[in-house]
Formats: sequence, structure tokens, C-alpha cells
Amino acid sequence: MRVTMILPALTEATSPLFRPIKYSLFPPLGLATLAGYLDPDDEVTLHDEHVERIDLEALDTPDLLVVQPYITSARRSYEIADHFRARGVHVAMSAPWRDCRP
Repeated sequence: MRVTMILPALTEATSPLFRPIKYSLFPPLGLATLAGYLDPDDEVTLHDEHVERIDLEALDTPDLLVVQPYITSARRSYEIADHFRARGVHVAMSAPWRDCRP
């Protein structure tokens, strides 16, 4: 199975004042962790828009798209999901889960 995983950029990351060095010290690992649960035969591609903006038209069509949105990247997340749904791709989207137990 071909799986594409995308972390859309936070709105503040598109600002010229964004400090990529700070981001690179604590990168989110949610998608990389999920990729580790997939079968070794699955073809997984990870994209982080904090590192490089994605040209959606240039990406191959996967069997499954996984998007990890945050509040400030919700608009971009839906844009990405809609683009791939129009291609007939199954889309899974969920924000990072936090353990809320006391």
C-alpha cells in the first residue's frame, strides 16, 4: 500500500519571523510514529510543510493520505484532504491526541 503522510505548516510558520531552528529542535513525531506501525512492505512518504511547502499537483496519488492538522493549520489541512479526495484517495485526518487523565 502506498501511504502519504503530511504535516501542514502552522499559520505562524508561513511568517517571515518564523524561526526554523527552534522548530527543528522539537519536531512533531506523530506521523513518524504512525509510519512505524505500518507493514514493512508499505511504501510511506512523509512531508512536513515546515521544512518545505508541498506542490499538491506534483505528488503521486497514494492509496491512503494521512494528515495531522493543528488548529492554525486546519484550513490548509482541509485543502490538502479535499485535493486528494477528488482523486479518489482515502483520507485519514486527526490531530495529536493528548492524555487528559489526572
